[in-house]
Amino acid sequence: MNVTKNRFFKLAINRAAKLAGQPGRILSLLAQLAVKLSKTKNSITASAIREHSLLIGRMVKAHVTGAYKIRSMRIFIILLAAIIYFINPIDLIPDFIFGIGLVDDLAVLMWVYRAAAGEITSFRSYENSTVNPEAS
Repeated sequence: MNVTKNRFFKLAINRAAKLAGQPGRILSLLAQLAVKLSKTKNSITASAIREHSLLIGRMVKAHVTGAYKIRSMRIFIILLAAIIYFINPIDLIPDFIFGIGLVDDLAVLMWVYRAAAGEITSFRSYENSTVNPEAS
């Protein structure tokens, strides 16, 4: 799946760009992410989505609260767009289609992971150093 040609992801990018300077609305979006993740059924796809979404959510929250600085506004907007795409039940493959509804969400998350790989690595190092300061 070519995420850059996915019109639903393009809409999510546009919405993310508008939200980028609104910390309160972003934190509300993160609350919606938590609700959606709590409702995803246990499967391999759902497990991968949960893991990736939680990391992205922590990164965005840390950035918004000032605990961590995402170096690129482009990456920040892509991360927000991934959250928006995931919480929206109507996308390329609607989430209510049993068995395959989350496949496109996982594809978007994997693309975002590749696009933000350097930032994700930096954030994981940041998290490891704050959780276990002696390890750094």
